Amino acid sequence: MPAISTLLRPVAALALSVACATAAAQAPSATDLARLDGFVLGLETAGRFSGVVLVAHDGEVVFEKAYGLRDENGEAPLRADDRLNLASAGKMFTSVAILQQVAAGRVTLDSHVGEVLEDYPNRAFADTVTVRQLLTHTAGAGDVDELFGAEHAAERARLRTPADIIALHGNRPPEFAPGTQQKYGNYGYVVLGRMVEVLSGQDFESYIRDHVLKPAGMLRTGFVDCDDPAPDLAAGYVEVEGKRVRNCATLPARGFAAGGQVAPAGDLLRFVQALRDGRLLPLPLFMEATTPQREFMGLGFFATGYGEGVPERDFRWGHGGSADGICTDVRTYPHTGETVIVLSNKDAPACYAAANLLHAQWKDAP
Repeated sequence: MPAISTLLRPVAALALSVACATAAAQAPSATDLARLDGFVLGLETAGRFSGVVLVAHDGEVVFEKAYGLRDENGEAPLRADDRLNLASAGKMFTSVAILQQVAAGRVTLDSHVGEVLEDYPNRAFADTVTVRQLLTHTAGAGDVDELFGAEHAAERARLRTPADIIALHGNRPPEFAPGTQQKYGNYGYVVLGRMVEVLSGQDFESYIRDHVLKPAGMLRTGFVDCDDPAPDLAAGYVEVEGKRVRNCATLPARGFAAGGQVAPAGDLLRFVQALRDGRLLPLPLFMEATTPQREFMGLGFFATGYGEGVPERDFRWGHGGSADGICTDVRTYPHTGETVIVLSNKDAPACYAAANLLHAQWKDAP
């Protein structure tokens, strides 16, 4: 692949081309949507998918349907407005939160961690890692293995806040020289979450609720305990020692700065629209955040489907995620106006195939 700098255009030019392309794009046809429905029904029948699929064109819903069961051990079918775990798609909320601090002038993209977290334990990390590198997974921040797996139940119980996790991992240096490589992980977003707390004076959950979810009209999205008995929450499962059990046995007890919040698909469309309308971030900063910065990443958003010989129509931004009994994909194609949201309480990768189908059909069309 050519150097990233040769593939990117200035933000203003990108915004103009997107606006022009979207204005002329047509919505998916009834035939396209029927093929999508048939494809997902096939995945459901094969036991590979249960969840919700939503397709919007220029912000208007053109397809929304639920498939499968809310709980594989029950009989209640999933409903289109049920809430499902977002896994890493929830990182977009953290990205917006720190970018709001950038917009407010409290920090810059090139500020170092230690400028905000003055007591951060490892000085090599604090003095070299920047906000931009955390957002693009180029900081060498690593992961938080203690939050995942049946063997880590006791550790998960005590790791409840960004400060708790930093207390555990804050002494380690970057895995590589910051900015020299890209390696996806969760810990960098925990650090961003703690920076939001210090900069805003609010705990992370309260900040996200007050400054991201409420302004976007996402009234049913939030942080809940994994074993919350609310009847509109979809349950995911995992195999542990040969038995199918709730995925609470292997996942964080509650959503956190690296993801795991719960939401209905409709709320995620509201989130996309709030971003596009400039209600969460200034539009120039939003455009920068959804422009590729390094490989597949913008500033906290996947920004992919670009490069030499790749049609402009392929470019998309959003975020996906997967964990035990969870698969999510939230993607917007700015050149066509399509937003596709797929939330599943089954393992990956079937939800990604469902999310990609409309675009794949366009490529295969004569």
